[in-house]
Amino acid sequence: MDLIEYATEADGPGLAKVNVQSFQGRRLLEEIFPEASLTRVQEFKIIMGMKHLANPNMHVLKIHDPVSGELATYSRWQFPASFGPSLVTISEKAALLAKDPVPHAPRPMNEEVFNAFKRLLEDGRKRYTTDNDIILDLLATLPEYQRRGFGSAILKWGIEKADASQLRIFLEGTPEGVPIYLKYGWKILEEVVMDYTPFGSVGQETFFLMMRDPILQ
Repeated sequence: MDLIEYATEADGPGLAKVNVQSFQGRRLLEEIFPEASLTRVQEFKIIMGMKHLANPNMHVLKIHDPVSGELATYSRWQFPASFGPSLVTISEKAALLAKDPVPHAPRPMNEEVFNAFKRLLEDGRKRYTTDNDIILDLLATLPEYQRRGFGSAILKWGIEKADASQLRIFLEGTPEGVPIYLKYGWKILEEVVMDYTPFGSVGQETFFLMMRDPILQ
């Protein structure tokens, strides 16, 4: 799909909107930022997005809807250093923010939940990945643009790169995303649970660690 492009610093607000609004209904952001408005969380996500754009091994892709022009789909692919760096550059101001985004987070912030979820993902990656694996760090589409083929197009982009280089692709998926990943060759490695009860809340959320092995060319 020719609509796929590398995201730039100017896309920050659009990327943040996709990131936040695509996962509404999930508990995580509400648990971390219990009093923050959607707008305030998106402002913080703009700064977090600069951290990803500043990482030369993180390839940040986007798709704009061809009719409305709105940024509809956002993905982050972490490639091994051997793949070559992302050529996107950001301003000095954005690079400075990218070094430590957390001080710019909405308050109050439940840092215990934030750190517990971060550890949950890091531990899973340590169990299953090596430096030679690709990690699909994020794939999200605004709700109004889902089922339009944008997410599948970006998956195919990454799959082509992985198969050409004979690399595996690891990801952490929500239950809602699992069916499409299974369709494109991922297999479930493990189900992990983010339990909110130790942090004074109730309930839990499930995530799936998944891996796709390359197909021989």
